[in-house]
Amino acid sequence: MAQIGCFVPAQYASFTISRQLFARVSMDDSIEANVSTFAAEMRETAFILRNIEKQSMVIVDELGRGTSTRDGLAIALAVAEALIESRALVWFATHFRELAHILSERNGVVNMHLAVEITEESTMNMLYTIAEGHVKEEHYGLALARVVALPESVLGTATGVSEELRRQSVKRQRGSRAFAINRRRKLILGLQESLLQASAGSMQGEVLSSWLRKLQEVFVLRMDAIEAEAQSAVESESEGENGMVGEQARDRQGTYDGDDIGQESAEADS
Repeated sequence: MAQIGCFVPAQYASFTISRQLFARVSMDDSIEANVSTFAAEMRETAFILRNIEKQSMVIVDELGRGTSTRDGLAIALAVAEALIESRALVWFATHFRELAHILSERNGVVNMHLAVEITEESTMNMLYTIAEGHVKEEHYGLALARVVALPESVLGTATGVSEELRRQSVKRQRGSRAFAINRRRKLILGLQESLLQASAGSMQGEVLSSWLRKLQEVFVLRMDAIEAEAQSAVESESEGENGMVGEQARDRQGTYDGDDIGQESAEADS
């Protein structure tokens, strides 16, 4: 705004001089050109990535919302990484909380959000101020749905589904092989640190022996718990896959039985 001579409503503002301005903010499709919202979004994003340079300014709003959540997040993350590498000035607005978490550790990335006050009476006040960090409210959409007075039955179902999805996600994460390996590593490193401290300490004789036995018991219990959680997750996934296979097999069996009945009926008629 200052660069083109406009009034800047701020006490202080400091920006680099920009030579190009790119914006990807609309959600329009093109029926005439047979281009969907997502296709148009990708075309404009590709144009930006081909022409961006260090002294460009880029504004991106809700990238990846025109497709599935998983694909949208993956595309948004990849594009954000490319924009960071360009070293341009980028304003990237998103509702993907995972994106904010992942990029929070990147150099040159600053997380900010529009502050909102949500009270226990299910009221929401837009404060119209910028706050540091990503949004802490995990169920912002559900909170907003309560404010606009959706039916309680709908809200209850949505809350239950959201909580179940969260539990499944946490269970998969805890049961994943990489997560189990990381927990084992941390447990072993903790054991090593305790032994090093004991070797440099003043415990001796029976006191040291008793302490080592207790340390061993705690270590074994925690390691068994890690193994049990990992095994439980594997079994749950296996049962889910077997259930899907069983349903498919029953569907196929029903088709075969129907064909047999039709054949017997035809033979009887003949």
